[in-house]
Amino acid sequence: MDINILGICGSPIKGGNTESLLNEALKHIQEKDGVNTELFTLADKKFDGCIHCNWCVKKQTEGKFCSQEDDLMALYPAMLKADGILMASPVHFGRLSGLMANMIDRMRAYVHGNLYRGSLRNKVGGALSVAFFRGGGIETTLATLNAMFFVFEMVIATSRMYQIGAGALTSTEGKGRTVKGVRHMALEDEFGVLSAQLLADRMVELAKLVKAGQEALKG
Repeated sequence: MDINILGICGSPIKGGNTESLLNEALKHIQEKDGVNTELFTLADKKFDGCIHCNWCVKKQTEGKFCSQEDDLMALYPAMLKADGILMASPVHFGRLSGLMANMIDRMRAYVHGNLYRGSLRNKVGGALSVAFFRGGGIETTLATLNAMFFVFEMVIATSRMYQIGAGALTSTEGKGRTVKGVRHMALEDEFGVLSAQLLADRMVELAKLVKAGQEALKG
């Protein structure tokens, strides 16, 4: 049984801490038989947020999800193909990044679209967050990402460490201190890296259960 996990990085920094932690989670599950991963980073994409034109409500056609033709066009089919979607965002002012928020708003096409509404139902969702210091907003960011999964009627995975997802800190012990010469401090957070790996493991486990159940119903 093949399982496809799509990682979406909502950091405006290409190759930064959030992307490096997401990559660590994806690399961890690539070792499993039948697991395929794909990374979609928003840092190098040009797109705007939803303009609430309601085009998607009545005018969707096969392969045409949104009225705006930009770099998110490649993301829509990737999300359809995925069995699990791992969303990773840095914490900005105690919540998810504006870049990630704009992307999520554009997924309205999967909620109200005349052709594609409900297409993400029963896919597995996982939330991952990176913050500079303890209490900086990891939990609120994870909760916001999970709220999106609820709207899509997805199955939500947890890591058992951060109960609502996974998270890492980019300063020593989360106290706001960095180490000179270390670019990816998130990877120095052993607890954070393990939480990301466990979250990815759980996503694969749930995706297999969902897929097996769907095939049993068809049979």
